[in-house]
Formats: sequence, C-alpha cells, structure tokens
Amino acid sequence: MNNKEELKNLESEIEKTQVIILAGGKAKRMGILDTPKAMLSLAGKPLIDYCIDNCRGCGFSDFILLLGYQHEKIEEYVGNGSRYGVSIKYSIEPENFNGKGKALKYALQKNIIDKSKRILIHFPDDIILDKRLPIKLLLHHLYGVESLNTIATNVFVSGTEYPFGVGKINNSGIVTEFVEKPFISELTNTGICLMEPSVYPIIEDSIDLNAPESVEFERVVLPKIALMKKLYSMIIPPNTWFPINTQKEYEKMEKLLKNK
Repeated sequence: MNNKEELKNLESEIEKTQVIILAGGKAKRMGILDTPKAMLSLAGKPLIDYCIDNCRGCGFSDFILLLGYQHEKIEEYVGNGSRYGVSIKYSIEPENFNGKGKALKYALQKNIIDKSKRILIHFPDDIILDKRLPIKLLLHHLYGVESLNTIATNVFVSGTEYPFGVGKINNSGIVTEFVEKPFISELTNTGICLMEPSVYPIIEDSIDLNAPESVEFERVVLPKIALMKKLYSMIIPPNTWFPINTQKEYEKMEKLLKNK
C-alpha cells in the first residue's frame, strides 16, 4: 500500500469516528457555582475550546456534546460547530441525571450517537499537551482491533502525583519516612477512550437509567470489557495529561500555558 492509499484509509477511519465530549459537569470542587465547568476560562479561552481544537486539529469533524448543568451557556457559545469548522450535535440529559454512564446510554437511546460509527470519549477538563494524541490514539486503536481483536482502547498515564502526603510507620508507631505528594508509578486512567460500535450493546445492557445513584461507565462498562480481554491500552507520559479538578490544578495549568 502506497502513502496515498494509507492516507485515504486513515481519512476514512477518521470519518467513521465521532468525538463524544462529556461536558455536563459543574465546577463545584473549584468553588464556582454559576458556570459549567467546560466554560471555565484557562489562559484566555474556555476549557471546551482546548478539547475541540485538539481533535479538530487531527482531522475529526463529527462532534457530540453530552450536556447537563446550565447546558444553554455551552450551546450558545459553541453553536453548531461552524466557528470551529466542525459539526456539533447535543444530547441534553434530564434533570437529576447523574453519571457519565447514564449520559452515554441516554444519547444512544435517543439515536444522537450514530451506532454505525465508533466513539472517541474526551473530557473538556483534561488538558492534553500532545496535540497529535487523538490521531495517535486512533492508529493505536486500529492496530488493537485488527491484530488483537479488541473493541476499545483506554489511555493511561504511566504515573501521577498522589494528592496527599504518605508516611511509613514502624511497629512502635514512629513515622520513619514522610513524603508530601509523592509521584506514584501506577498506570492511571485519563478517561480518554476509543470504542467500537460493538461496545454499545454492553452500555445498553449494563447501565440502568432509573438507578437512583450515579452510574459511571468507567466503573461499570470498562471492567466488563477488560474481563472479556477486549480492552487495549495506550500509555502516555505523565507530563502530557493534566486534569483540572481543583483550584491548585487550575492555577498550575494557567501558569504553564501562559509560559508556553
């Protein structure tokens, strides 16, 4: 296969991929109650823009935003996607609807997600400094599907900073070692995931929209795929992925982006 054929095949696979942005969250943990988290400004632009721009820069043009809290503000700002040069649809979850798993199933049931296409799940409160990650993930995922018969690929970082101090204590109760916020060399889920249409029945069967509690697809769906030996992994460096969940993380990322 020559380069032109490879490029054409890649473009075809991009067209078969929908980008799902789970943007229904609040910024409650950051002490902000009047703005959806996806609309928080970071280094001069909203978090949602970083997410869309990264995927658009890799050629993806089919987007679905799963919204909840104050969805009108995001819809008004983002619109139909023309300002980004992409197409954007929305799935608005009902009030008192908790959990990413429910949001996904609801969008599937309403046929907002095209069930003939795969989905790339992304979060607006994750800053990815590797701007080629979406296309790298697609290529990595396709290898897993073709060579290992996998149906989903989850992105991990090779380690992360533990947010608390850690101590070692001897038999007498004396602290012999103390480290504040150590770096933990454990594979850590970033939440970024690429899934084939064959995952949709698992989502439909595993998630109860009427459950009173929050239902997260990472807790319910991914473990099932892993037990099936159908979940592939992609590991990225820890300095590539920066979640924005606290005011300290926000301030750290603001400083880093401004310096860049």
